[in-house]
Amino acid sequence: MTKRAINDVQAFLTFVESGGDRVYEILNVGLLLRRHPPEAVISFLQELHKDYGKELSKLIQADKTNSMINELVAKRFRIKMAINTIRNYEREEAA
Repeated sequence: MTKRAINDVQAFLTFVESGGDRVYEILNVGLLLRRHPPEAVISFLQELHKDYGKELSKLIQADKTNSMINELVAKRFRIKMAINTIRNYEREEAA
């Protein structure tokens, strides 16, 4: 994948906490994409997405007011967008 594609994927997996105090990376996908094929990275991201889903389900059952629910929903959304971005770049390269 190109550097631009990797940066686009990483942008989905990075967020700044409110106030701009701290930048948080869910995962450094650039390193993974340099060492592994995109299909393997997608598979890993799907597993991570599923794990966060299980954790989210437990949190919802235990305490619906827990602020971690918001964080897990955001992480799952960002991971799904990163997966879609990798797939889209793979389709473009194949075309």
